[in-house]
Amino acid sequence: MSIPSHLVSTASLISRAFPNGITEASYLPLLAVLYPHMADEHLVEVVSQLTGLDRGVVLNDVYAAGAGVGLAPDSVAAVRARLVSAGLGKWGLED
Repeated sequence: MSIPSHLVSTASLISRAFPNGITEASYLPLLAVLYPHMADEHLVEVVSQLTGLDRGVVLNDVYAAGAGVGLAPDSVAAVRARLVSAGLGKWGLED
């Protein structure tokens, strides 16, 4: 896996929040939480590399998550909490 340098901090954040990998239940909520903070293609690139999913599949999922399709508020809140614990606030301040 070769994460581009501009996405290393994002990959590190996600890896700290999900040290055992991104579960199916957390996948769409993760996209929803990060969607407002990232360009679609960057989000697709880092998540497809971390999950091994096809970029086209992840892109469609990014659009669905961005629209809030099929997301339970509790699941989104749980993922946001994991990301906050892993350094989401600091990540948001990085260049």
